[in-house]
Amino acid sequence: MSNFNNPHEMFMKPKTEQFGTHMVMTNVQQTNKTKYISIDSKYKDDYQDNNTTNSHADLLSNQLSTSNFNITLPERISNVKSITMTHAEIPLSYYNISSNLGNNYFKVIVSGTETMITVEDGFYTETQLQNKINSLLTGGSINLTLSTSSLSKSSMVAGSETISVHFDVNSQGIHDKYRIKSKLGWLLGFRLLNYDVTTTPVSSEEFSNIKGSKYLYLAIDEFSKGNQNSFMSPLHSSLINKNILSRISLDSNNYGHGSVLPANLNNGYLVSDTRSYNGNVDLQKLNIQLLNEDGLPVILNGLDFSFCLKVEYL
Repeated sequence: MSNFNNPHEMFMKPKTEQFGTHMVMTNVQQTNKTKYISIDSKYKDDYQDNNTTNSHADLLSNQLSTSNFNITLPERISNVKSITMTHAEIPLSYYNISSNLGNNYFKVIVSGTETMITVEDGFYTETQLQNKINSLLTGGSINLTLSTSSLSKSSMVAGSETISVHFDVNSQGIHDKYRIKSKLGWLLGFRLLNYDVTTTPVSSEEFSNIKGSKYLYLAIDEFSKGNQNSFMSPLHSSLINKNILSRISLDSNNYGHGSVLPANLNNGYLVSDTRSYNGNVDLQKLNIQLLNEDGLPVILNGLDFSFCLKVEYL
């Protein structure tokens, strides 16, 4: 068959032409090469400094750095064409109830006296959380009882006087209308902002669900102007983070609190964008963020996570 009948062959095959004393080859295409990069948060740029110069209290207050850190690769990778996340190992050591999440408190008002009920940070089952809240109420001489279960709706009942329960507050007890769906009342199934509770039990509108996030995001900023983002993660009126590369599904039935989730492209726990680049893009310094479904950094309580990147380059 003549090459003139095959336009692809005619225009894409390498050609060598002579111009005077010089030979010029055209239509030469470089083949992409592949490199796999294993990244572990324990090798972040400031890990050594944080663990040798800071006090114990400073290290505890700096737990967020495991979920938001910079790392410098030992060698620069030039002419990068795309990156994809292929594997991740996430220790499920985060709390489902904590001050960082803003879901460990509510306010009660009895005869004009306001009292904040604040649950200490931890990982709770419905029964453990119910017992903890009731213990705090009893300790504050507040005649209010909470009942909750993952298999039924929650309820509150008061003693002889009406008690006003406010879930729409911040940690100081001030009215806060933002992020209502992340507050304790919503997790317990209560959809209204506040309730007046009497001797007649008040039931929640929905079942309780305190298991925590159903999925996590991994965001990578490679400090490149050629970053093409195709992974969209919308909140109510905005995007969580324009640098999100992958979504990691959590499975509390098979990987509960205290275990390590092995997520990859084959087992269904990992979905990754293939981030493609235009022009000359180099990789060496990266900012890594591990985020929950609300876009907040995930505090792993001192444990490190790891993941693998597939890099296509020339």
